[in-house]
Amino acid sequence: MVVFCAGCGIFSNPKGGFDYCYATSKGVYVGRYGKTPTRVYINGTDPCLSPDGEKIAYTDAGAPDRQRRIAVFDLEAGKVNFLDTGCHNCYGPMWSPDGDYLVYNAWTGKDWGIKYIDKDNQHAVLLAEPTDSLMGYTSPTWSADSKKIVVQNMNAVYIYGLDGKILQSVPFEQMDTAVSFSSASSFVLSKKEDKLIYWAEMEGEAGDDEPPAAVFVHDLGSGKSVRISPKGYDCWQPVLKGDTVFCNGKKGKAAGKGNIYRMDLDGGHFALAYKNRMDVSFAQR
Repeated sequence: MVVFCAGCGIFSNPKGGFDYCYATSKGVYVGRYGKTPTRVYINGTDPCLSPDGEKIAYTDAGAPDRQRRIAVFDLEAGKVNFLDTGCHNCYGPMWSPDGDYLVYNAWTGKDWGIKYIDKDNQHAVLLAEPTDSLMGYTSPTWSADSKKIVVQNMNAVYIYGLDGKILQSVPFEQMDTAVSFSSASSFVLSKKEDKLIYWAEMEGEAGDDEPPAAVFVHDLGSGKSVRISPKGYDCWQPVLKGDTVFCNGKKGKAAGKGNIYRMDLDGGHFALAYKNRMDVSFAQR
C-alpha cells in the first residue's frame, strides 16, 4: 500500500522531522523550510503531518475488507501502520497539536460520527454520534490545547471535551445568512478560543458549476461573522498556523490546479503562499 524508496536516499536525514506537508495532482510531498520538498509515495488522501513532523496520517482506500481506513506513515522508518479505528469506513484524520491523538470521521452503521484514537493505536473512542433525527457529525478539528474537538452536523457547530461533553454549541443561524454549508465545511477554533474560522459557499456569487466558497471568522462573543477571504477568490478548508490562516483556493473562475493562500485573522495581508499545491498541514514545532 505504501512504496518507500529506502535505497535512494529520499529520507536520508529525517532527524528533527519535516516542517510541512501538502498535496498536488502528482501526489503528497513533505518539506523543510528553505529546502526542496520530497514526494512521499502513499496510496491515500487527506494527508496530515504530525506535530513533530515525523509522520503523515491519511485516508487509505485499499483495504479488501473495508471501504476506507486510517493509516499513519512513519517518514523515518518508511513504514505504514493501519490503525484499529473500530469502523469499516473512516476518513479525514487530524492530529491533535500535542501529537497524542488522531480524530477522524467514522461511519457508525447508521450515520456519520466522530472518533478519536491515541497515538499508540490502543483505544478508539466514540466522541459524537447522531441521535433521533439529527444528522451525522463531520469535519472534526482540534483546539490549540488538544483538549477540545470541534465538529458540525449541518445544524450547528459543537465544541466537545474529550470526555464527550458538549462545552459550547453555535447554531448555523448565527452565521452569515448569505452562505450555505456542506458536510465538508470545517470550523477551526482560534488559539484564544474566542473565534471560529470556517468556510462556506457564497450563494449570491457566480462560480464555475457551483457557487464559490469563502473563509469567515465568527466571533463567539459578539455572535457575528466576517468574511476574510476577498471577493474574486474561491477559498476553502482553512488551516491555522499561529494567527495566520492558510486555505485552499483559486482566483476567479480559473480551472485546473488550485493554490494555497494565506491571510491574517482580520483578512489582512492576503497573498499566495504556495502555487499549484493543496491541503497543507504544518508541524507544530
